[in-house]
Amino acid sequence: MTPYNKLHLSYQNQIDLLKNRGLIVNNEDFAITKLKHISYFRLSAYFLPFQSTKDTFDHGTTFKQIIDLYHFDKELRILTFGAIEKIEIFLRTSLAYNFSKHTDAFGYTKEENFCAKDGDFAWLKDDIVKETGRSKETFIKHFRDNYTDTDLPIWMVVEIVSFGTLSKLYSMLCPQIEKEILDGIGLPSFVFKNWLHVFSYVRNLSAHHSRLWNRQFVIKVKIPKHKKEFVGIVNDKYYTFAIMTHYVLRAINDTYNIKMELLKLFEKYPEIDFEQMGFVNGWEDMTVWK
Repeated sequence: MTPYNKLHLSYQNQIDLLKNRGLIVNNEDFAITKLKHISYFRLSAYFLPFQSTKDTFDHGTTFKQIIDLYHFDKELRILTFGAIEKIEIFLRTSLAYNFSKHTDAFGYTKEENFCAKDGDFAWLKDDIVKETGRSKETFIKHFRDNYTDTDLPIWMVVEIVSFGTLSKLYSMLCPQIEKEILDGIGLPSFVFKNWLHVFSYVRNLSAHHSRLWNRQFVIKVKIPKHKKEFVGIVNDKYYTFAIMTHYVLRAINDTYNIKMELLKLFEKYPEIDFEQMGFVNGWEDMTVWK
């Protein structure tokens, strides 16, 4: 291990460094403006696909190509976040409705209402207390001002907790309640639980402005073997995430069309290498998208 010794570089010094490494910068004023808005460090993640050799740009690479890739990825994150939001709202609604129907408004506070591993319930309850305790929502204040109960009803809880906590709560449901939520989705329990984990993972990537283009997902998607249209799909690229999102949105009768949104985005950025995301030519006509 060695001490970190990189120095502060002015915007002009950053441009000079990029040019010394072979990047074509046709408009330095434009480049400096971009570097003022997007830090060199953040942008450096988008240098790598254009560098066959470390710290040396491939011949002909321009600053505009890197900026276009950055903006494509930004718009992809916005599109992705919007699609996941619709699934998230469905889950929050369905979970609150079905859980309270089988228990009561405060049923989530009792361990006997869950089918969980030892210790999971305590972790879940602690997380819910933390997340609801720091909420500044008006409806929480109204509840605290007007009722004596310490705990919130579940339909309030699901509106506050993170998607990660929500998916954990779902993973602890007993089969009878889960079956009603899964009604119409047509996926085995273990597959949908995995998909919720993936949704939460990708949502966090999108919310924290992390790169989606060419990312190899750490959490692998479980492929439903009973669905022939899913056979042969690689499970760690954005393409598979898009397919599972498309499938769930159709199953819950949501009108958001992620396929059409992706096609419009690809048309806007025709030079982006979509194969890095797992897409192939003619993907939009495959059975899984029908």
